[in-house]
This record gives sequence, C-alpha cells and structure tokens, in this order.
Amino acid sequence: MEKELLIRKFKSHPSIKLSDFCYANSVSESAFKKWLKQYEEGGLEALARADASVGEVLPEGVDRTEEAYKREILRLRIENERLKKNYAVRTSESGETVYVRLKTKSSKS
Repeated sequence: MEKELLIRKFKSHPSIKLSDFCYANSVSESAFKKWLKQYEEGGLEALARADASVGEVLPEGVDRTEEAYKREILRLRIENERLKKNYAVRTSESGETVYVRLKTKSSKS
C-alpha cells in the first residue's frame, strides 16, 4: 500500500522529475519505475502479487484485490464510528446481531 501511495503522490505532481521524487522519498529510480509499470499493468493487485512482504502483513486467506481493500476500509470506518459513539456489536443467544451501548468509565473522586 505504501507503493501505491507513492505512485499516486508522484502522479498527482506531473511537473516533478522522477529522479527528484525518488530522491526525496528514498526510493531507487529502478525500483520505482518497476512499481509504476506493475501498477499501470495490473493496479494494486499487481503490486501486491509482486510484493512478497504483503503476505506477511495480511492474514492468510485475505483477498488482495482493490475492491477487497475498499470493502475492508469501509467496514473499519463503520466500526470506528460505532466505537466513537460507544456501541459494540454483539450476537445474542438467539443468534441475532444487536448493538449494545458500552458503559463509560466513571471517574470516582
């Protein structure tokens, strides 16, 4: 994902020279050119396949496609908002999904 971020950053500034961009971001020009080519040919999925370290970061069985990333980000944003409002998702004894308001820690004086 860091590679994609750098590629998007580079593409959003078309006036900057590749060599200057690579120097400023501590990336070799040959590696960055390779990433650009992979990204242009197959998008995020091509970068993920080419990067052996992605397998170490993602749990086994996680879909590495761009759509899967988008779905996971959306799911995490929803969960984050729910937690900000002190709600948790629980499964009742009957198997229903219920939203439970979390108790806030009260400060005792």
